[in-house]
Amino acid sequence: MSKNRAQKSELLSKYVDMLKGNAGYLLVDTNGLDTLTITKFKMGLKEIGADYAVVKNSVFKIALQETNQPVQTQDFDGPTAVISYKEDPTAAAKLIKEVQKETEKLSARAGTINGEYIDAEKVMQLADIPSREVLLAKLLGSLNAPLSGVMNAITGNVRGFTMVLRQLSEKEAK
Repeated sequence: MSKNRAQKSELLSKYVDMLKGNAGYLLVDTNGLDTLTITKFKMGLKEIGADYAVVKNSVFKIALQETNQPVQTQDFDGPTAVISYKEDPTAAAKLIKEVQKETEKLSARAGTINGEYIDAEKVMQLADIPSREVLLAKLLGSLNAPLSGVMNAITGNVRGFTMVLRQLSEKEAK
C-alpha cells in the first residue's frame, strides 16, 4: 500500500529513532512465516531486550543513510523485518537460528555490530558465540585461577607445617 508524504516522514523519524536508540540491528526475511510463529518470535525477542519491526524498505534505506549506517541495497528485496538490540546481538541471533531450525522459513539477511556491516553468514555465526554473561563468567574464572593457585601454594605450606606440628604433638603425647 502506498503511503503519503506525511506517513513516510513519520515512518522515517520512527526508523531514525530506532537506529539511534539501539546498539545495532539484524535484518531478517520472515516471508512465509505464520502468525503464531511470528508472535512467539516477537515474545522471545522482548524477553531478551530486542525489538521487532517490519519496515518499508525505501524509507528504511533513507533512515540508514541519515544515521550513517552501512547499507547494502541487495539486502532490501521483498518483505524485511528489523530486529534492533540494545546490548547482546548473540541472543537475537540464537533466537533467529532456533526459529530457522523449526520452520526453515526465517532467514537472516544482514546486520550491524558496533556500526560495522555483517552479512547473513556472520549473523548466523553470532548464534554460535556464547552469551555475554557466559563470556564474562569464563573471563572471571580465568582471572581467578592464578589467584587460587597462589593461595593454594601459600596455604599448602602452612597446612603441611601444621600437619607436622600436630603429628609431633601427638607423638609426644603418647
